[in-house]
Amino acid sequence: MSSESLPITPAAFAEAIKELTLPVLYAKVAELRNSIAHLQRSNTELRTFIAESCESEADKRELEGYIAENEGVKESMDERIALCKAEVEQRGQAWIELDEIIGEEGKTEGGGQEQERSAETGSTSATQASPAVNGTGNPGASGGRSTERDDDGDDGVYL
Repeated sequence: MSSESLPITPAAFAEAIKELTLPVLYAKVAELRNSIAHLQRSNTELRTFIAESCESEADKRELEGYIAENEGVKESMDERIALCKAEVEQRGQAWIELDEIIGEEGKTEGGGQEQERSAETGSTSATQASPAVNGTGNPGASGGRSTERDDDGDDGVYL
Protein backbone atom coordinates (compact mmCIF):
# COMPACT_ATOMS: atom_id res chain seq x y z
CA MET A 1 0.00 0.00 0.00
CA SER A 2 1.26 3.47 -0.76
CA SER A 3 2.43 5.53 2.20
CA GLU A 4 0.67 8.53 0.64
CA SER A 5 -2.76 6.92 0.39
CA LEU A 6 -4.53 5.50 3.42
CA PRO A 7 -7.96 3.90 3.43
CA ILE A 8 -10.84 5.81 4.96
CA THR A 9 -11.25 5.14 8.67
CA PRO A 10 -14.33 3.28 9.88
CA ALA A 11 -15.53 6.42 11.66
CA ALA A 12 -15.16 8.53 8.50
CA PHE A 13 -16.90 5.81 6.46
CA ALA A 14 -19.81 5.70 8.95
CA GLU A 15 -20.15 9.47 8.70
CA ALA A 16 -19.97 9.48 4.90
CA ILE A 17 -22.67 6.84 4.42
CA LYS A 18 -25.17 8.94 6.36
CA GLU A 19 -25.61 11.00 3.19
CA LEU A 20 -26.36 8.00 0.96
CA THR A 21 -29.82 6.85 -0.05
CA LEU A 22 -30.87 3.29 0.80
CA PRO A 23 -30.40 2.00 -2.77
CA VAL A 24 -26.91 3.46 -2.86
CA LEU A 25 -26.08 1.87 0.51
CA TYR A 26 -27.16 -1.50 -0.84
CA ALA A 27 -25.12 -0.90 -4.00
CA LYS A 28 -22.08 -0.16 -1.83
CA VAL A 29 -22.62 -3.42 0.05
CA ALA A 30 -22.84 -5.32 -3.26
CA GLU A 31 -19.60 -3.67 -4.36
CA LEU A 32 -17.89 -4.61 -1.11
CA ARG A 33 -19.10 -8.21 -1.33
CA ASN A 34 -17.83 -8.43 -4.90
CA SER A 35 -14.42 -7.17 -3.78
CA ILE A 36 -14.38 -9.70 -0.94
CA ALA A 37 -15.15 -12.50 -3.39
CA HIS A 38 -12.20 -11.42 -5.56
CA LEU A 39 -9.89 -11.31 -2.51
CA GLN A 40 -10.99 -14.79 -1.47
CA ARG A 41 -10.43 -16.14 -4.98
CA SER A 42 -7.01 -14.50 -5.11
CA ASN A 43 -6.04 -16.02 -1.77
CA THR A 44 -7.18 -19.46 -2.91
CA GLU A 45 -5.06 -19.15 -6.05
CA LEU A 46 -2.06 -17.93 -4.03
CA ARG A 47 -2.36 -20.85 -1.61
CA THR A 48 -2.58 -23.30 -4.51
CA PHE A 49 0.50 -21.75 -6.11
CA ILE A 50 2.42 -21.91 -2.82
CA ALA A 51 1.49 -25.58 -2.35
CA GLU A 52 2.15 -26.69 -5.92
CA SER A 53 4.68 -24.42 -7.57
CA CYS A 54 6.51 -22.16 -5.17
CA GLU A 55 10.18 -23.14 -5.03
CA SER A 56 11.90 -20.91 -2.49
CA GLU A 57 11.06 -20.20 1.13
CA ALA A 58 11.51 -16.46 0.50
CA ASP A 59 8.86 -16.54 -2.23
CA LYS A 60 6.53 -18.52 0.02
CA ARG A 61 6.91 -15.97 2.83
CA GLU A 62 6.29 -13.10 0.42
CA LEU A 63 3.14 -14.70 -0.98
CA GLU A 64 1.89 -15.58 2.52
CA GLY A 65 2.36 -11.90 3.36
CA TYR A 66 0.08 -10.99 0.47
CA ILE A 67 -2.50 -13.46 1.71
CA ALA A 68 -2.37 -11.94 5.19
CA GLU A 69 -2.73 -8.44 3.72
CA ASN A 70 -5.77 -9.56 1.71
CA GLU A 71 -7.30 -11.03 4.87
CA GLY A 72 -6.85 -7.67 6.62
CA VAL A 73 -8.52 -5.85 3.73
CA LYS A 74 -11.36 -8.39 3.80
CA GLU A 75 -11.89 -7.74 7.52
CA SER A 76 -12.03 -4.01 6.83
CA MET A 77 -14.64 -4.57 4.11
CA ASP A 78 -16.69 -6.80 6.43
CA GLU A 79 -16.61 -3.97 8.97
CA ARG A 80 -17.87 -1.53 6.33
CA ILE A 81 -20.73 -3.88 5.47
CA ALA A 82 -21.64 -3.99 9.17
CA LEU A 83 -21.57 -0.17 9.26
CA CYS A 84 -23.93 -0.02 6.26
CA LYS A 85 -26.29 -2.42 8.00
CA ALA A 86 -26.17 -0.34 11.18
CA GLU A 87 -26.91 2.82 9.18
CA VAL A 88 -29.95 1.25 7.51
CA GLU A 89 -31.27 0.03 10.86
CA GLN A 90 -30.54 3.39 12.51
CA ARG A 91 -32.86 4.96 9.93
CA GLY A 92 -35.63 2.69 11.21
CA GLN A 93 -35.49 0.37 8.21
CA ALA A 94 -35.14 -3.40 8.26
CA TRP A 95 -31.87 -4.73 6.83
CA ILE A 96 -32.50 -6.84 3.74
CA GLU A 97 -30.02 -9.55 2.79
CA LEU A 98 -30.41 -9.36 -0.97
CA ASP A 99 -28.78 -12.71 -1.66
CA GLU A 100 -31.24 -14.45 0.70
CA ILE A 101 -34.26 -12.82 -0.97
CA ILE A 102 -33.02 -13.68 -4.43
CA GLY A 103 -32.18 -17.22 -3.33
CA GLU A 104 -35.67 -17.69 -1.87
CA GLU A 105 -37.22 -16.71 -5.19
CA GLY A 106 -34.99 -19.13 -7.10
CA LYS A 107 -33.24 -16.44 -9.09
CA THR A 108 -29.65 -16.95 -7.95
CA GLU A 109 -28.27 -19.05 -10.75
CA GLY A 110 -25.32 -16.88 -11.80
CA GLY A 111 -23.36 -16.76 -8.55
CA GLY A 112 -25.10 -13.67 -7.18
CA GLN A 113 -25.00 -11.59 -10.34
CA GLU A 114 -28.70 -10.82 -9.98
CA GLN A 115 -28.01 -9.38 -6.51
CA GLU A 116 -25.43 -7.01 -7.90
CA ARG A 117 -27.73 -5.97 -10.73
CA SER A 118 -30.51 -5.26 -8.22
CA ALA A 119 -28.25 -3.15 -6.05
CA GLU A 120 -26.85 -1.23 -9.01
CA THR A 121 -30.30 -0.36 -10.31
CA GLY A 122 -31.52 0.70 -6.91
CA SER A 123 -33.83 -2.24 -6.27
CA THR A 124 -34.20 -3.06 -2.59
CA SER A 125 -35.52 -6.53 -3.35
CA ALA A 126 -35.75 -8.83 -6.31
CA THR A 127 -39.36 -7.84 -7.01
CA GLN A 128 -39.65 -4.21 -5.98
CA ALA A 129 -37.70 -1.49 -7.77
CA SER A 130 -36.81 1.89 -6.29
CA PRO A 131 -36.07 5.03 -8.30
CA ALA A 132 -32.95 4.91 -10.41
CA VAL A 133 -29.71 6.08 -8.86
CA ASN A 134 -27.43 8.23 -11.00
CA GLY A 135 -29.13 7.06 -14.16
CA THR A 136 -28.38 3.39 -13.57
CA GLY A 137 -32.04 2.36 -13.66
CA ASN A 138 -32.31 2.36 -17.45
CA PRO A 139 -28.88 2.11 -19.02
CA GLY A 140 -30.23 1.67 -22.54
CA ALA A 141 -28.11 1.06 -25.57
CA SER A 142 -25.51 3.65 -24.60
CA GLY A 143 -24.16 1.55 -21.73
CA GLY A 144 -25.67 3.76 -19.02
CA ARG A 145 -24.68 7.07 -20.54
CA SER A 146 -27.20 9.70 -21.45
CA THR A 147 -26.58 12.22 -24.20
CA GLU A 148 -29.68 14.29 -23.55
CA ARG A 149 -29.38 18.06 -23.48
CA ASP A 150 -29.12 19.77 -20.12
CA ASP A 151 -31.01 22.94 -19.19
CA ASP A 152 -28.42 25.12 -20.93
CA GLY A 153 -28.94 23.29 -24.22
CA ASP A 154 -25.43 21.80 -24.09
CA ASP A 155 -24.90 18.25 -25.24
CA GLY A 156 -23.04 16.13 -22.77
CA VAL A 157 -22.41 12.70 -21.46
CA TYR A 158 -23.74 12.05 -17.99
CA LEU A 159 -22.49 9.11 -15.98
